[in-house]
Amino acid sequence: MNFSEIQIIGEDETFKGSKSKYVWFFGGIFVFLCFLAMHYSTYISFLFPISEGIPYSLISYIVVLSIGPFIILITSFDIVSSEIETGSVRYIISKVHRSSFILGKFFFLFLVFISVSTGIALISLIYQYSEGNAFQLKNIVLFWIFSSLYLGCFISIFLFISTLSVNNKISFTMSAVFLGILIFFFLQGQDNYLKYLTPFFYGVKNMEFMKGFPVGAGYLTVFESLLSMFLYMLVFLSMSLLAIKRRDL
Repeated sequence: MNFSEIQIIGEDETFKGSKSKYVWFFGGIFVFLCFLAMHYSTYISFLFPISEGIPYSLISYIVVLSIGPFIILITSFDIVSSEIETGSVRYIISKVHRSSFILGKFFFLFLVFISVSTGIALISLIYQYSEGNAFQLKNIVLFWIFSSLYLGCFISIFLFISTLSVNNKISFTMSAVFLGILIFFFLQGQDNYLKYLTPFFYGVKNMEFMKGFPVGAGYLTVFESLLSMFLYMLVFLSMSLLAIKRRDL
């Protein structure tokens, strides 16, 4: 692994890669959907206490939880498999280490969706200010961190699947099936330990912090949640690195 090689791959994907415009386009759609959810949240304002106002960060976070995995699937299922299918991966890995190739792809997608989370957070701040609500910067920061890590978990999952696949069709099918399995595991209920295998569990668990910044023992719960999502992302990213090293390309 070479940091300069990772930077080269990441910059090439971000500014020159054929996939870059496609990923940024869907990232923009994601931000727009969150904007619509916040804009039309006034129609459900009766669900929230009048004194507290509309929790725009919570509404945005619900959109991220529900739509985010599907946006990530669309933008990342072919991030590696397309290179394998066309054979261009052989040229790339002759110039850089395989691990740098994978990490560059990951950080490209992660950068895009960190930018998306930042955009959504800024829109939430603007809506809070325009409505005269209390300035909840801490909640916005938590939203940004939770959203980025939550989306990062799915990036690492679909990157791993794409690394295993020989073409885009197989990669998309495997990614869709795996996402369906994760949803099934999560819907089994609170008493089922399978929920711990899904990013959905950790994402939904953080919803309570969108309603109010934690105090006291709540800080430990936040740290545990952040650590869990980071480890989840690290596990799948490590499996991607192991898979690409063992593949006959």
